[in-house]
Amino acid sequence: MTTIVSGYSTLHGVLRAAERGWLRHLDEALVARQLTADQWSMLSNLSPDTGITMSELAARSQLAPSSATRHADFLAERGLIFRIAAADDRRRILIGLSRLGVDLVAAVRSEESRAEQSLRSRIGARRYSELMRLLELVAVD
Repeated sequence: MTTIVSGYSTLHGVLRAAERGWLRHLDEALVARQLTADQWSMLSNLSPDTGITMSELAARSQLAPSSATRHADFLAERGLIFRIAAADDRRRILIGLSRLGVDLVAAVRSEESRAEQSLRSRIGARRYSELMRLLELVAVD
């Protein structure tokens, strides 16, 4: 027998609803910058200092490699990321944040931090920490 909690009968249902609800907090910031949630996921996993491979970026961003490549092309066209050949193997391409990308990520992260602080205030610091701990356990599985 399935117990329905707050209208969601499965973990999948409540996690999807939580993700969608959370993305609504970021939606205005992303739309204003003409970004999708997937593109934001990619940008937020990059660094201006160290490039990573497309496979690693796709895995970190939880995207199919073909989708990650399509999004990377779009982000490169906008000048938000750089692509360079790896020093140890010129056939490997590394991707990182451009200066423009760093500025954009900082602006969106600022809005994301405000939303996180609001959630922390709403549910309390202890519950927030517990939520993060439990979600990390689910993510590792």
